[in-house]
Amino acid sequence: MDGDKELDSRIEAVLKAEKENIIPRMTKKDYIIAAVITLISLLGIIGGFFL
Repeated sequence: MDGDKELDSRIEAVLKAEKENIIPRMTKKDYIIAAVITLISLLGIIGGFFL
């Protein structure tokens, strides 16, 4: 039973933080940067494989 109470309190804390925008969200710019870094790293791995 204590686990259920602890879980409920954690869920409430997360919901409260979301409402107050404490939890940072990834913006469109962040996703683009992540995609570019991923592409560059994949090209490096593939290029290194053929060298």
